[in-house]
Amino acid sequence: MDKMFFCFTVDDVAFDGYSTESHFENLLSFCADEQIKATFFIVPRCRGKELGDRPGYVKLLQRAASQGHEAAQHGLDHDRFECGIPPRMILNLPHEGPAREHLAKHRKKIEESLAVENLRSMLRHGRELLEQVLGQPVVGFRAPCLSKCDNLYRALRIEGYRYDSSKVLQPAAWDIWNGKKEISPRPITREVFDARQVDGHLRVLPLTAEYAWYLKQDSYKAILGLAKHDFDACLEAGIPFVSLCHVSPVQEGAGNCGLTLFRELLTHARRLSRARGVHLMNITLSEACARFVWTNSA
Repeated sequence: MDKMFFCFTVDDVAFDGYSTESHFENLLSFCADEQIKATFFIVPRCRGKELGDRPGYVKLLQRAASQGHEAAQHGLDHDRFECGIPPRMILNLPHEGPAREHLAKHRKKIEESLAVENLRSMLRHGRELLEQVLGQPVVGFRAPCLSKCDNLYRALRIEGYRYDSSKVLQPAAWDIWNGKKEISPRPITREVFDARQVDGHLRVLPLTAEYAWYLKQDSYKAILGLAKHDFDACLEAGIPFVSLCHVSPVQEGAGNCGLTLFRELLTHARRLSRARGVHLMNITLSEACARFVWTNSA
């Protein structure tokens, strides 16, 4: 039987303002109820406070590991420009005004800071902070605000990361968050997926989109339709479906409809996969990396 991978990923874990402990505990309960595994992208240091200085979060992350979830790295300090320059769809978000202004004034300095050795140092420091606290290897990375550059991928390869998940397959979701009335979903194909890959052993597992960013009822139908479209396209293409949400924003929309959306999406995914005779597997990105049949073996 053919297999399909549904990977539930969560950003900004342990990042102040976007990730309370109670919301993270709710997500663990959600995953248990839905019988899915998650990949949690953790911010190693927030406003100078290291993850190890947050015992409540450390305890929750240890519980997550015992339940089969994966810990992965989300930058070092979650600075907008520590890994590269965010894509325009991110910078266009209403709350990114200060970042747009900073980039306009300091682009040259930012670009000069993105040397391979600087990026290697950032990656290594963040990874060490996570591994010291969690007591397990960290092999996956996602850049804060999806900021990236060619040197980031060089640094990730040199530092021996197994995969990156900073690239996007469906920018149309951000059109919704940016207030556009009409959207044109991008096609998702195996060719598009393969084009996101980089040279060397590093694998790229691009996410599809962020579907539940402070979700409102007036956007619910459109974003759920887009999420279903994207899952269907990934199923047709035979590539992993990698969803994204953020710890608190997925729960702080109207009527907690963010988690409701994911329940509906999972129900849709299970029904469609069953109808197609495909075995749907809800697994971590590391597991998908190991099980997926890549076009070019490394």
